[in-house]
Amino acid sequence: MLLHILPGVLSPRLSHAPDALISKWHIQSGATILDLGCGSGVLGLGALRAGAERLVALDINPQAVLTTKTNIERLGYSDHAEVRLSDIYSALQPKEQFDLILFAAPYWNRKAKDDLERSCFDEGHSAMAAALGEAHIWLKADGLMYVVFSDQGDIGRVLNVIDDSKLRVRNMHIFRRSIEGGHIRIIWELTVR
Repeated sequence: MLLHILPGVLSPRLSHAPDALISKWHIQSGATILDLGCGSGVLGLGALRAGAERLVALDINPQAVLTTKTNIERLGYSDHAEVRLSDIYSALQPKEQFDLILFAAPYWNRKAKDDLERSCFDEGHSAMAAALGEAHIWLKADGLMYVVFSDQGDIGRVLNVIDDSKLRVRNMHIFRRSIEGGHIRIIWELTVR
């Protein structure tokens, strides 16, 4: 899938997250998807290509919103997707719920200086805590949340955040990049308790 990436948006080629996540997810035909922190839109578009019926993509970065909208239009999914500027879940309507939430989380515990850094840096893992803390509201009762993380982040802190949420770990997948010095990527498959 060839994507258009605007300046200020993390390229999916710089991250191992899309390939790792797409190889493990279970998309049922007709599923509703929330792509949280959509960036280029690669995860949500992958879900649509796999048979999802509806996609809502959210990002706090205006350039990411424009990038995802452009990619949705270019790939012919405009009738099945919408993109909203949002701080975590703030742009969702009260009764919206999804079969699947996709979240390639920022994992470095540092303060972001700009929107591009925000895709990788999450001081105190506050975005992770907010995303996991409210996910149960937006997931259908039998829904799943896939969270992609890295061993470059504080895994113990994230496990504590999961424990404090209304979610539980159903499965975990671990990937190591094939290139020298590659870091481990973790995908947590979470369900509502």
